[in-house]
Formats: sequence, structure tokens, C-alpha cells
Amino acid sequence: MFRTSKSLTRRQPMLENQLARKITLFVLASGMLVEIGCSRAESAPAAATSSKAATASATVSIVHPERKTLKRVVEQPGSIHAYEETAIFARVPGYVHLSLDKDGRIVHDIGQTIRGPQYDSSGDKVVVPGEVLAELVVPELEQQVKLKQAMIRQAEADVDQSRQAVSASDANIATAEAAIAEAKALRDRWESESKRFAGLAKTGTIDEQSRDETLNQFKAAEAKMHSTEAAVRKAKSDRDKAMADVQSAKAHADVARADASAAEAMLGYAEIRAPYDGVITSRKVNTGDFVQPAGGQGDWLFKVARLDPVRVVVAVPEADADLVVKNSDVKLTVQASSGPVLSGVVARTSWALETGSRTLRTEIDLPNHDGSLRPGMYVYAQIINPLPEGWTLPISALVKQGDSLACFLIDGNKAVRTQVRVGRGDGQSVTVLQWQKPSSPSSWEQFTGSQIVVARPTGLTDGQTVTLESSTGN
Repeated sequence: MFRTSKSLTRRQPMLENQLARKITLFVLASGMLVEIGCSRAESAPAAATSSKAATASATVSIVHPERKTLKRVVEQPGSIHAYEETAIFARVPGYVHLSLDKDGRIVHDIGQTIRGPQYDSSGDKVVVPGEVLAELVVPELEQQVKLKQAMIRQAEADVDQSRQAVSASDANIATAEAAIAEAKALRDRWESESKRFAGLAKTGTIDEQSRDETLNQFKAAEAKMHSTEAAVRKAKSDRDKAMADVQSAKAHADVARADASAAEAMLGYAEIRAPYDGVITSRKVNTGDFVQPAGGQGDWLFKVARLDPVRVVVAVPEADADLVVKNSDVKLTVQASSGPVLSGVVARTSWALETGSRTLRTEIDLPNHDGSLRPGMYVYAQIINPLPEGWTLPISALVKQGDSLACFLIDGNKAVRTQVRVGRGDGQSVTVLQWQKPSSPSSWEQFTGSQIVVARPTGLTDGQTVTLESSTGN
């Protein structure tokens, strides 16, 4: 017993320490349980509050689809081009002669305004040729023109000679016809005498020799008449030939004149003239240069441009190409000009798209009386195109839903997310085509003005209860 009591005495402090540690762990564990219980008690009201917020009613403003015509504005940069730009080549070979002013400077140099040909009221015939920019010295061509003109004079002389031959043939015919009348009268006389002498010879009044002489005179007169008739036929044939010679001589004269005209036309190309009113934009030749036609590997001499009006060229993207049509209204801002915004209309399009850029070449003609618009200037174009009339909604009424768009339709007091199909818009509104029935995803309905759509559905959830604030215009 003594030993046992002593052993218990030695173990008592150890047992007290173990008991103290267990009490401490119990207290700590109790505290953690209390904290966990409290936190769970606090989180339950928070979750309830969140659930209430999700189902809380939201006050929203609404719109109705409105039927109207939107205007699509295609905004693209562009540049100014000359209405026409012409490279002028030499048509005949020759040496260049340029006009100089009193100070020895070239008159027709770059930047020089030039005057083109002036036409009659019909616009077909040139009454005043264009201004001479340069002359080509071509002596051999000048001699050819003189030769052709001499050939004209020779051909005209041949015509006169042939006409004289016709007149001579007419005179010969008249003489021969007169001789025929005389020969016929003589033949008739001797025929009558021959018959009379034959009767007298039968009665023996005259001898047979006299009768035979009279008969021979008749035969001679008849032969002369036939000879004269042959002379008339020959004279008429000669006249026909002379008349044919006249026609041939006239044809030769016409050929000579045409040949001379061609030579004169070629000599006319020795004067390099302005093709229209404009400005010289480039010059490659100097006095004394030898130039030759383009077919002989010749190069251009001048470049001139018509600058009133000018063309504004805009490349319209493929997505908007079908909207741009002739006479569409256009607003143009010229970056280098401090003037007002210019107005115009689409004059023409290329209709076909450029293969590489997939853009439609669109041109607007602008008057340029003061010359303030220069080729190469940068412009910013706004091409205004009215869209077909249709039902529209503000863009703010639509929300993104994956790869598609949706809006919130009001069904009773609920906001129902509804997928929609849209067309083109003008940046503020968009044409809405169809909406999908939530109860039947494969069924699409046309928009009408009776649908009620949330105007600004930010923060709304599908099926959320809503209170309508008021209707707003589109």
C-alpha cells in the first residue's frame, strides 16, 4: 500500500496537466462550433436576400417597333481625280519647236491653262481648233502636200480635156447627121431620075446609056448615105467614150483630192493641239527633240487634264456595295480645305467589284470653276442611301446573345428574352425582321407595331417581373 500510494503521488501532477490540456481543447472546439453555427445562421438570411433580389420587380421603359425608312450612311475616304487626263503623242515624226515668250521661257509648260477646240451649236463641228502646244518641223511632209496639190490640178485639167472631147464629139454627130440628110435627099433625087429614065428607055425616048448613067448616080448616092450613117454612129460612139473619159477624169480628180487631203491631215498633226480646256500637268519634250509616232516606240509629249468638273473616287466595301446607286446623295469633306462641306450625288459606279480589294469604284462629279479642287486631294465621303421601309427598333433595345441578337418582349408582367433577326441600320436604329417564339424555337414571327419591347434592358434576366415605366419613341 505504501508503494502504491507513493506511485500515485508521483503521477498526480502528470494527470493534472493532461486534464488541463483536454479542457483547453474542449473549450477551443466549442468556440469553433459556436463560430461555425453563427456564420451559418448569418449566411442563411443573406442567401434569402439574394434570392429575393433575383425575383424582385424592375421598372423598365418600353418602346414599340416603328415602321419607317432608315438612311444608311456609308462613310469612306476617297481622293480627287481629274475628270479626264490625256497623254498626247506625236502622230508624225519630226523635230520639236516650242513657242517662247519675250523672256525666252517656254509658253506651254506645266501648270499652264490651255484652251481646247470650240464647237458649233450641234457640238459636232469644230469652228475654232484647240490651242497649239508645240509644232513639229516635217519638211518632207510639206513637199508631199505640194505634190498632191499639183496632182489635183493635173486631174482637173484632164477633166476639162475630156469635156472638150465630148463637145467635139457632139459637133461631129451634128455634122454627120446633116450629111445624112443631104445624102438621103440626093439618093431620093437619083432614085426618081433612075425610075424616070428607065421608063423613057423602054419607049425609046432616050438611049440605054443615059438610063444606066442615071442608075449609077442613084447607087452612088445611096452608098454615100450609108457611109454618112456609119459616120454618125462613129461620132456617137466617140461621144460616149468622151463622156466616159470625163467620168474617169473626175474620179481621178477625186482620188487626187482625197490623197491631198490625207497628206494635209498628216501635216496638220505637225501641230500638237490641246484636246480640251484644261491644264498641262506634265511635259517631256524640249526644243529640237526628235519625236516619232507611238508605233515607232515613241513616248508621250504632254499630259493634260480637264479639271472642271473633277471626279471624286470612293472605294465602297462589298458589304455596302448594293446600297450605292446612281444619284445617291453624298456629303464630302476636303481635308485640305477650310471651306464648307460639299454636296453632290453619285454620278456612276463600276458595278463590278475590284477583284483584289472587293470594293466598288464609286465616282462623284463636282464643279471646280475656281480650281480649288486638285487631283490627289484627300476627301472623306458620306454616301447617304435610304433603306427599304420596315419595322425598326433602337439599337439600345437589343442585347448580344452568343452569335445572335435578342430583345426583351413584355409578356404580361414578365420580361422574356427573345431572339431576333435584324437587317441594316443607320447607327441609331436597326430594321427588325422576325422574332422567335420562346415556346417554339423553330417558329419565327414577323414584327408588328403591337409588340412591347424593353427600351434599355441592362441588368434584366429572362422571366424577371417588370413594371412598365412609360413608352418612349423610337
